[in-house]
Amino acid sequence: MRVFRTAAALLAVTLLLAGCSTAAEGPETEPPTTGPTPTATAEETASPTPAPDPADPATWTISAEGIGPVHIGGDFDGTLADLPTSWTSDGAACSWAAFWNAPDASFSMHFVRGSENQSDPISEVSASTMADAVSGPVGPVTAEGLGVGAARDEILAGYPDAEEGTGAVDGEWIRIPSDGEAQIFFQFLTGADLAWAVTVTTRDEPSYEVCG
Repeated sequence: MRVFRTAAALLAVTLLLAGCSTAAEGPETEPPTTGPTPTATAEETASPTPAPDPADPATWTISAEGIGPVHIGGDFDGTLADLPTSWTSDGAACSWAAFWNAPDASFSMHFVRGSENQSDPISEVSASTMADAVSGPVGPVTAEGLGVGAARDEILAGYPDAEEGTGAVDGEWIRIPSDGEAQIFFQFLTGADLAWAVTVTTRDEPSYEVCG
């Protein structure tokens, strides 16, 4: 009788320990996965650069190659034909120049070829506003975001190799040297702080008059 009781007691203790062990360990579960929250790449978050609008020169870029689709060295007649009809040229009085005016009159543009020969390439393109009324940025800009209405200190800070000079007839300029045939000029009234024009030209300085 004592043997049966001892065996029963041992069986009870074994079952109790097994139950405690199972309860303590609990059911097997997969460990939670952790890791960094996915983040968007720079390409995904960056706003796409809008494409230049042929009808809106304010969306064009100024460089030593020209302004927007008007390229230094390009064919004058072909370039004019590819632009919207808002660009005009007076074939009788000034056949070597083409002009455009913003609908709100905030700025204007022109480009010219040589005046002696109709086959001469484009040698100058410019964006400008009224010289005595410039008040802030308008029109196309360079890759550094500078254009008509830019301040002298902004330009000199953006282009450490820029050169300052005085116009042969009037005004002042800041020239941005380039390795190409043409250079960018920011033009100022004498003593003024804001550029009233930005011109890309193959000449020593921007033309004082286009059709004079």
